[in-house]
Amino acid sequence: MDKKKTLELLRNQINNVDHKIIKLLSFRESLSIDILQNKIHNKLDIRDKNREIELFNNLHQLSKKNKINPEFIQKIFEIIVNNSILIQKKHKKKIKNNSKKRFCAYLGPIGSYSSEVFNNLSKNNKNFFFAHEHTNFDSIIKSLNDHCCYVALLPFENRISGIIPEVYEILKKQNEIYIVKEIYATIQHHLFTAKNCFFYNIKKVYSHVQPFKQCSIFLEKFPEWKKKYFNSTSEGMKKLSLENKKNSAVIGSSVGGSYYNLQKIAANISNVKNNITRFILISKKKNKIKKKISVKTTILITLNNNQENITKIKKIFKKRKIKITNIILEKNIINKTTKTYLIEIIENFFSNVTQETLQIIKKYVKNIKILGCYPVEKNITKLF
Repeated sequence: MDKKKTLELLRNQINNVDHKIIKLLSFRESLSIDILQNKIHNKLDIRDKNREIELFNNLHQLSKKNKINPEFIQKIFEIIVNNSILIQKKHKKKIKNNSKKRFCAYLGPIGSYSSEVFNNLSKNNKNFFFAHEHTNFDSIIKSLNDHCCYVALLPFENRISGIIPEVYEILKKQNEIYIVKEIYATIQHHLFTAKNCFFYNIKKVYSHVQPFKQCSIFLEKFPEWKKKYFNSTSEGMKKLSLENKKNSAVIGSSVGGSYYNLQKIAANISNVKNNITRFILISKKKNKIKKKISVKTTILITLNNNQENITKIKKIFKKRKIKITNIILEKNIINKTTKTYLIEIIENFFSNVTQETLQIIKKYVKNIKILGCYPVEKNITKLF
């Protein structure tokens, strides 16, 4: 290999390292927000001098061990720590200035994927929300119906496992609940254990039902492992952290693993590398959509259990030049006289063409339920 190609290869390696550093710094910022929530809950100050002394002592020892200049590391981490403090102060100020006290309910505790999506949503959204953690979907919906929270964040659909059945049932059965926003997030599932636990020790694995489905190919290699189901991945992590068992593992996120002080023994174990989950933000109030932005309308259509009617409906949408982006048939329809389809179209619900089309298809259906009209989301949030 000539010198020019060698230099290019080395520079590419440097670029990869820089990329990882930036991703880790972003990850650290997310952890800072989670830590702030914990500090607020426990009525603690943002700055903890004893923690900083301990941190820099550890960094000094780690620098020596890895044969890197401790003074150089000290300067870098002074900037990093000060940035974390600024982030926490800014976030706390948002909370203080939010006189409306608008809460967002989601599946917690800290370390869940919903918690990470909420942090990104809250950090990037002008309309700041307070965290409102729940242990299950029923509790989230009760909070929304009782007006204890302004919006609720729910995982809706996954690239591997498809629609989340519990959320589908919520949208089907609940009245006056509307989708107001969609969020796409890349999910990375990792396998964690307590410290000093190894693969040959594992007899049981904890997680939510969705990661079990989304990591089925990996888990097939270990048929002897018994599965224990939890309401969220973070609940499983919390349980393992408290038990400190050397024969159990848990599937979850890097944020959760770090928060509960667990060791990662297998990374990104999803069935597909680019594992994307679509989350939805739901509210008791409908969206007010501006005409010039690209929007999506989600509809539930119930009709007689035969293929002819749904074929007619598809043709009607096509004839009216309304693009269907998603069509999902409810599961467990054996022996049912009706079928319910979730249909998503790229068109404003309030437009004349949509209103006219819905009037036309009414004669083919038993019921039409509008689940929401909201902006099309083009960005994908990367979770760790």
